[in-house]
Amino acid sequence: MATLDQLRRELDKDELDYPALSKRLGSKVLPQLETLVAEDEPRIASKAAYLAGLIGTAKSKQVVALAANSRHDVVRVSAAAALAAMPPAQATGIAEQLLSDPDIGVRARAAKAAATIDAPILAKRIRSMAKSDSEPALRELATELTKGLPPS
Repeated sequence: MATLDQLRRELDKDELDYPALSKRLGSKVLPQLETLVAEDEPRIASKAAYLAGLIGTAKSKQVVALAANSRHDVVRVSAAAALAAMPPAQATGIAEQLLSDPDIGVRARAAKAAATIDAPILAKRIRSMAKSDSEPALRELATELTKGLPPS
């Protein structure tokens, strides 16, 4: 099991192979990833959140949900990106939250992830975003994403 400092050093690299790292470390590092997400270091927290999502266990949801509530937009973007790798039952509620985030980048990444999740509520939210998001670029993105969604 990796110590918190070992894991911090592992994540503090420019190029990470997240799938290989998630397989190598496994779910046993989720408590440490949660600690790293809770710390106020957005560069490490964002990587820890994404890695937790790739691990994809019930505890992963807790870590990604914590990241979704971060004050740092980069951490919330990583939480949104992690959603696409998570089981739909774990990802749906977090995706709903992030689709309403005040940051345009977070909403965009959440929309891209939500479009890959088989959940009617998320398809509905993306369709709504296409019609009424305050940002024209997000309305355009959501319109494109609706083309790949199942009919409502």
